[in-house]
Amino acid sequence: MECSPYRLAAMLAAALEANLRDTRGGVPDRLAVYPHVDPAIEFCPDGMAWVGIGSIRPAAGGGRGSACAISWDVEMVVGVARCYPTEENNGAPALAAVDSASRDILDDAEAMRRAVRDAFEDEEPLVSGWQPVPPRGGVHGSKLTVSVRVGMGDYTEPRSPMMPGDPRA
Repeated sequence: MECSPYRLAAMLAAALEANLRDTRGGVPDRLAVYPHVDPAIEFCPDGMAWVGIGSIRPAAGGGRGSACAISWDVEMVVGVARCYPTEENNGAPALAAVDSASRDILDDAEAMRRAVRDAFEDEEPLVSGWQPVPPRGGVHGSKLTVSVRVGMGDYTEPRSPMMPGDPRA
């Protein structure tokens, strides 16, 4: 059982990146772990993807993990946002453009599902649902909510390398 919520999110982000390579829209230029589930979506035309940490709560029964003190359930949201078709003068976008955007988002949803399947070795993720993110500011997308059990008693943050430029490095 993994002991670090960040490590779980980083593993899921890596699997998301790998699975987005095969999508219609490809891997967005910005992909990160966020400390919340709904980051500001404002990166167009390159889009963005994220894994956000949601709630962390004691697991039912408060069991103990193999190498960790107590089991907790970490809720994460996996998301992808892309540009939504727009027209000048606030006109309605062409139907072909809307259809293409719909296909992109549903293709991303499948990549998210595969990422959850591929990210974890010992953990058993529980997917609670997928939902679209409606257009706002010229960007739309979708997100998938997943919970994974973690043992936080032996929090092992050093197992996750820092990104270049981390101010704490």
